[in-house]
Amino acid sequence: MTDNASGQIIIVNGSSGTGKSTTCAEFVTRQCDPWLMLGIDQFLGSIFPRRYGHHGERCVEGVRAVPINTADPDGPQRWQFGDYGLRGFAVFHDWIATASRAGCSIIVDHLMIQDPPILQDCIWRLDGLPVLFVNLKPPQEVLMDRVAQRKIGTRFSNSNYDEQQIARSKKRLEQLRPWFYEAVYLNDCFDIEIDTALHTPDRVCEQIEQRLEAGPGSAFSTLRGRYAKPASTTVCEPGSASDRCEESI
Repeated sequence: MTDNASGQIIIVNGSSGTGKSTTCAEFVTRQCDPWLMLGIDQFLGSIFPRRYGHHGERCVEGVRAVPINTADPDGPQRWQFGDYGLRGFAVFHDWIATASRAGCSIIVDHLMIQDPPILQDCIWRLDGLPVLFVNLKPPQEVLMDRVAQRKIGTRFSNSNYDEQQIARSKKRLEQLRPWFYEAVYLNDCFDIEIDTALHTPDRVCEQIEQRLEAGPGSAFSTLRGRYAKPASTTVCEPGSASDRCEESI
């Protein structure tokens, strides 16, 4: 934490199985200064209401898994957001920005997908703040092996699924996995990219620390040059009399 200065933000991107959560936890443990930690699994599994998630009965309003090919409902799927899903991720990103503006450094594991526009929303909500954009990308075959060994239903604090729910969840995640890999790595602009199949968590953290010594990243600034500010992006003006939020057009 620093006085009168924005806290450093680290966004760690990567598909499931890359070691995002492990990296973030290890990084925070290694630091002498206090760092906050936030993650996409924590947000979707423990904060975002389950009924609006892609396993829930109201997913169409939140985060929905839909077939890529409507003629093949049992084939590969992808995410589709309803209004509550878009607003939920906007809040997630605003939390990150608020922490930084309060002088707290924060590391976040994320899925920086362009469609739905998660990446576009994030880069603009963090405009003006110091962000290091990290990409973790081991070979796809390594990822497939890692995620195949994971147990569904034990990763989130509110995951108390019965056996039938676990089976349905596992099938849906298997259907989503190919799209996740493609969507998460569609963007090619990062401050640092690391193959976590070649490096231990300690070594991954060392590389992030070494990159931080060179100063804040520039990837988010570059990406804002590629993507116009979404019309739905809300910019909160801290310190004003009403702390009001103005809709960006």
